[in-house]
Parts: sequence; structure tokens; C-alpha cells
Amino acid sequence: MRKEPDPEERQVEELARELARRLRGMKSRQELTDYAVSMLRESAEEANQEEQARASVVRAAQVGSLNTLAFGLPLGVIGLVLCATGILAGPGLIILGAAALMVVYGVVAAVFSRPHKRSQQEVDKVG
Repeated sequence: MRKEPDPEERQVEELARELARRLRGMKSRQELTDYAVSMLRESAEEANQEEQARASVVRAAQVGSLNTLAFGLPLGVIGLVLCATGILAGPGLIILGAAALMVVYGVVAAVFSRPHKRSQQEVDKVG
């Protein structure tokens, strides 16, 4: 039992048949066929790249709070090293304090701003 194709699929099929019919009558049909196929591939790749760019922006927005955590940890190590030298203990403590604030903020933001996972039924309704 084959389901009825939607109007967009039918339109694409009609366009493909029309293109094939016109290409059959041309002298340089192989070159033009190759050209048409390469244009379709490029178009599909561009669309895929746009989708990936949108998805990466969404992912970056969701995990943006973890960046402070990732930056605070090495900053804490630098602060500890400066404190260990003795001479630079003042700046080391300031850097260590900033790192501690960044780590705390990163952990709190990661815990409280995590998006809730949707149930499969919600995904089916939306998609």
C-alpha cells in the first residue's frame, strides 16, 4: 500500500520528468545532465550547511553557561600558581577569586538552565 505523495513531491517529480524529457532531445545531453546534477548537489549541500549552522547556534546558546566553567578552571590553576610564588600572591588571590566566581556561576547556570527533554509525543506533535 503506497501512500499518496504530497504536492511538493509531485511537483519535484514533474520537474524531474520535464527536465529529463528536454535533455533527451539535446545534442550535449550528457554534459547538461552532469551540470544539472551538480547544481542539485550544490543546492542540497548549501541547504544542509544552513541547517547545521542554525543547529550549532541553538546548541551554543544551550551550553553557553558551561563556557564560564571551562574558562574558570584554568584561571583557578593560574591563580594558584601565582599564589604559590609568594611575590604575586595579591594578584593570584584576585584571579583565584574571579575563577571561583566563574566556576560557581557555571555550575549554577548549568544546573538550572538545562532545557527539559521533550517526550516523544511532544516531538511527534511538533514535528
